[in-house]
Amino acid sequence: MPQDRTLLQHSPQLKVERVLLHERGVQWSPSYQVATQRLVLPASGATEFRIAGQHILLDGLTALCLPTGVPYQMKPCADATRTSIVVSAQPGMSHTLPPPDAWLLTPRVLWRLRLHWRALARGAAGARLGDSTQALLQAVLPLAGPAPRSEGRSAAAVQRARRFMVERTAAMGATRWTLDDVADAACASPFHLARCFRQHTGLSLHGYRQRLRLTTALQRLEEGERDLAALAHDLGYSSQSHFGAAFVRELGITPAQARRELTA
Repeated sequence: MPQDRTLLQHSPQLKVERVLLHERGVQWSPSYQVATQRLVLPASGATEFRIAGQHILLDGLTALCLPTGVPYQMKPCADATRTSIVVSAQPGMSHTLPPPDAWLLTPRVLWRLRLHWRALARGAAGARLGDSTQALLQAVLPLAGPAPRSEGRSAAAVQRARRFMVERTAAMGATRWTLDDVADAACASPFHLARCFRQHTGLSLHGYRQRLRLTTALQRLEEGERDLAALAHDLGYSSQSHFGAAFVRELGITPAQARRELTA
């Protein structure tokens, strides 16, 4: 797939890159394989992966560690630019990354990761950051839960629901949507979907939507968004104070504080 790569860090253990995907079609990519273990972390947008007979949606919350020698394909999820942080083990250093798996990250973990990627981009702390990337990943991934897989009919409904919420959250400022709309998109009753969604993700539908909103807020704040009231409106919050309270509860800081740190 057409992409731009920006090297953030290169060390004897790891290579860290920001990867921007340009493909906006709806077709699956050709099959790829990685030569060394590779961890794909979210930055913006969403991409669906097909690997070993499973479909894994990499939204703004999901991280995926790709195994070596196993073919995989990618497909854009929404008509928007997709950016990922890709951490690749150097040859012979696969043990520096976690074993192949997928994780559902929390906004607080994503906040720590964004600060780190920004420090890498600025070249802060010099060569030591290659080692600190490994330490950071070892610290934050155990805090994440397993990402849902596309196994069974109920999992397919959950996948459709997640895809709908990802696309609607990306289309900020568009027509407001409710959790009943999510159930319609998933072809399931609200009660059945709510039960299956928690079973497969460990989150309620509302909790998942909340996390998607906050990860999108982090992205907009890092881009320098100044109007917090407009941001709250675009994300579907009833007021700026409602948005601020949710942000503080999940991340432990205010949106204004996050913006200062992400744009310093």
